[in-house]
Amino acid sequence: MPRRRPSSLLALLLPLAACTGQPAPGPAPDAGSSAAAPAPSASAKARLDALLAAEQRRAALEVTAADQQSRDVDVRRAAARALARIGGDAARPGLARALADEDDEVIAWAAYGLGFSCKGHEAETVSALVARALARDARPAPAAAPGAAASASGAASASGAASASGAASASGAASASAAASASGAASASAAASASAGAPAGAPRLDAGGALARAIGRCGADASEPTLVAWLEGPRERAIHAAYALGDLAAIKLKLREETLVALLNLASGSAASPPVPEALYPIGRLEHVPLTVIPRIRDVAAARLAEAGDARLFAVRALGRAGEAAAPELARVLGTRGVFAASERAEAARALKRLGAPGQRALADALPALVPSADPIALTGLVGEDLGVLLTALDALGSAGAARKPLRELAALPPPPSAPAAILRRVAWLRCGAAKLLAGANYRDPLLLGCDVTAPPDPGSKPDAAAPVRGSIGARAVVEVIGREAITGARLAAYRAYAGSGDLRAREAAIDLIASHEEIAGAPDLLAKALAAEEPGLVAAAADVIARQPQRASEAPAQGKRKRKRRLDDKGAPAAVTSPAIEGALLSLLDRPGVRDDPELIGAVIDAAGALSLKQAEARIEELCRSSYPTTRARAGTALGVLRGRKIACDAGLPGDAGRPAVAPPAGELPAEASALARAPAALTFDTDAGELTMTLDPALAPVAVTRFVDLARSGYYDGKIVHRVVPGFVTQFGAPFGDGAGGPPGRPALRCETSPVPFEPLRVGVALAGRDTGSSQLFVMHARAPHLDGQYAAVGVAAGPWAALVDGDVIRSVKVRD
Repeated sequence: MPRRRPSSLLALLLPLAACTGQPAPGPAPDAGSSAAAPAPSASAKARLDALLAAEQRRAALEVTAADQQSRDVDVRRAAARALARIGGDAARPGLARALADEDDEVIAWAAYGLGFSCKGHEAETVSALVARALARDARPAPAAAPGAAASASGAASASGAASASGAASASGAASASAAASASGAASASAAASASAGAPAGAPRLDAGGALARAIGRCGADASEPTLVAWLEGPRERAIHAAYALGDLAAIKLKLREETLVALLNLASGSAASPPVPEALYPIGRLEHVPLTVIPRIRDVAAARLAEAGDARLFAVRALGRAGEAAAPELARVLGTRGVFAASERAEAARALKRLGAPGQRALADALPALVPSADPIALTGLVGEDLGVLLTALDALGSAGAARKPLRELAALPPPPSAPAAILRRVAWLRCGAAKLLAGANYRDPLLLGCDVTAPPDPGSKPDAAAPVRGSIGARAVVEVIGREAITGARLAAYRAYAGSGDLRAREAAIDLIASHEEIAGAPDLLAKALAAEEPGLVAAAADVIARQPQRASEAPAQGKRKRKRRLDDKGAPAAVTSPAIEGALLSLLDRPGVRDDPELIGAVIDAAGALSLKQAEARIEELCRSSYPTTRARAGTALGVLRGRKIACDAGLPGDAGRPAVAPPAGELPAEASALARAPAALTFDTDAGELTMTLDPALAPVAVTRFVDLARSGYYDGKIVHRVVPGFVTQFGAPFGDGAGGPPGRPALRCETSPVPFEPLRVGVALAGRDTGSSQLFVMHARAPHLDGQYAAVGVAAGPWAALVDGDVIRSVKVRD
């Protein structure tokens, strides 16, 4: 058992709740100000427990001024962390105050939180962040890391933070930051530990990186020139600025040409400074780049291919934005095993897909060398990371084209005699991937119908297009091919066989086709049946279709011979009527307690009810306006806006007109895991179809999430679960109860996000989400560096072993936990 002790959180619930009754509408109290509940006269340990409770309940007003001015640095850090994770208007004043602290970890949390809470306040937030970076650079490097009892004088006053914020105007931010970059003080400051007092092995929080990323995420006018100026500073700051420009590129969908030139200069290096390949990351975040810089991107990115390291992936991705002439370099990466990592080769295949005809020719030319031998012994080598490269290349091909010969070899690849399930599954993925390309739109193609060797047809039977194939891999392949042409006649009959029953993943894919195929007859019946299903992923798939295409939930007007009064539309034609079965299913789902504990599922149901203008749902949706889950409140507000014909905001927990003064949103319940938190890292050993794999979960930054995952592993929850998502070169994901990526264990409400400003590097373990505060039981393991995930997901540990060798459908046989 992990070392745990009963938490004192429960003893604090009554006094905390008494101080946070539902506030009356009005201006938001300053989180951390004297308006918040006064701190009880308790030990620092009690305050740490109380702050964790406030964080989990999303109760910003329970973080007090005394917490932020505490002589105990751990209390100040916990206060800043709570406010950063709570976010929103109620947390922003306290985050601004924390930004003025002298402890680097407090600064990191404050900057991180402000980066996600700056909507509507972008310019002033970026000014404050830049001012804090300048002040931090100007201070002397500390002689030693601060101890657990740092002086309260380190916590600067709110007025000091405000004046610092005002000191850096948007117009002057770039030049001021450039001067700071040139000074070189940033590297000395960053060298000081930002995580003093944190448990050994906990990821280090970097204040400089958090400040830069927040500037990028806020996307103010001053963000881009400031970050460009920082590219000329010390190497560590330049890398932070490059990642932040990647964040900005994702928000703005463009970067200025002079910014791209500065990034390319940094990536190419000079006689005085080595190349910084991380500078290519923002280029890979852009869909389009100016024609004038494409040749330079190609030259610089190609040069960086000679240097191994985590950042080489950014060079591969940048080549995908470098025009058709980059195809030969990408083909070299794809085809050179041993020199380039599997993640880089898979990324090269995806990049070639972007390059049109030259990319398709390069993929076709590379395919023969990637196809495995049909020798049974050789096929045992399919359990490895290189398989993902071939699967990605197949996915990148748009059609069979010039690759028809190797594709036929793959589609007919014979499974080895008496092969284990893991080998059969990999053979099936290859066969079905090739068969889909060869089939075109022919869903009756024999190679397609017989591609899945994991569940072959009964002996003596022949492939039959009228009966769904039995294996999940093959069934999903057939559904994809069915969707390539209008779904009518015999194709409709085949489609309904997959949409109405059978393999869950194939059924979800078939339901999703309703949104893009308006010709599908009988769609309301299929949607109603899916809404009544047990599996949350199938329910959500149907609700999503209705939200996107509400007319698909309507029955055709009656055409009977008897004359009766019929509702007419605006043009005098008979109006379609929403299926009563769909209306009833949605109302039932809105009433179901288990659905309300799943923000992803209830959000989809709310969206569907709103899209249908379902008046009977209005009272239920108004009740959900008081949810403690922000995504649920946001969707409830949108749906109520449709029903009432005006913009509605639910941020305060009460529906009201948008634009009113904000008040603190309602606080939630304390999770059960908080009563017995894991206090030490736990080592998990997974027996899987790809062999033994391990991970270590560390509660340092995500104590509640780690407690849940360790508890689930001990209870046997993961035994027999399916690895439901593998993106070669990116991520492996598992833990969904039905193996489709949706839902979590019954009776376990969604986890609050315990996100942190730490990097997602290869083999980092994170909590899978479908929006804020939607985690439950699913984990993912990184294959490569992914800066766009930094701060977006909770980092809970580090894995070891070939996690990238798993494929969709592999089984986790058992999990053992060791303290």
